[in-house]
Amino acid sequence: ATATALVGGLALGMGAAHAALTIKIANLNLPGVGFNDPTPATPVGGNAGTTLGQQRLIAFTHAANLWGAALTSPVPVVINAQFSALTCTATSAVLGSAGTTSIFRDFPGATRPGTWYSYALANRLTGRYLGTSRAAQISANFNVNLGTPGCLEASSWYYGLDNAEPANRIDLLAVVLHEFGHGLGFSVG
Repeated sequence: ATATALVGGLALGMGAAHAALTIKIANLNLPGVGFNDPTPATPVGGNAGTTLGQQRLIAFTHAANLWGAALTSPVPVVINAQFSALTCTATSAVLGSAGTTSIFRDFPGATRPGTWYSYALANRLTGRYLGTSRAAQISANFNVNLGTPGCLEASSWYYGLDNAEPANRIDLLAVVLHEFGHGLGFSVG
């Protein structure tokens, strides 16, 4: 049988009046880095965090809550997330990435034979965790160096939750929402 990619992710629950999906962020950063960065920060755009690490985690949690309110699944989704050094130059940068950690096909509850499903969607369709353990279903990695010398120097992350992206700032929430969509199984192709 020919395997095909399923487009649409967890959309089976989109728009439901009582949509509910629990999404948990697993912080993989070491102390002092990424989500654990103690650099003082002023609350901005509805983000009450007082350190860079807190603001990053609040933005990630807000994105998870927005996706969770739009989708349904009896199986929680765990996202292994971290900030680390990603490819960049003075004028360009990889902002972040996220994707499913496994794919499944021909499992009980699959709606199409020979079709590959992202981990989170496969769990939703079968109503339980697939695989050998309760491993994270999504892996997410975002650029910790954005706006520093040698890494898209003229820009930096905006940590607000209000969609008011100032000039020369990149809205972390918008990028995280986009990347989480890939991890949940939404793709173009």
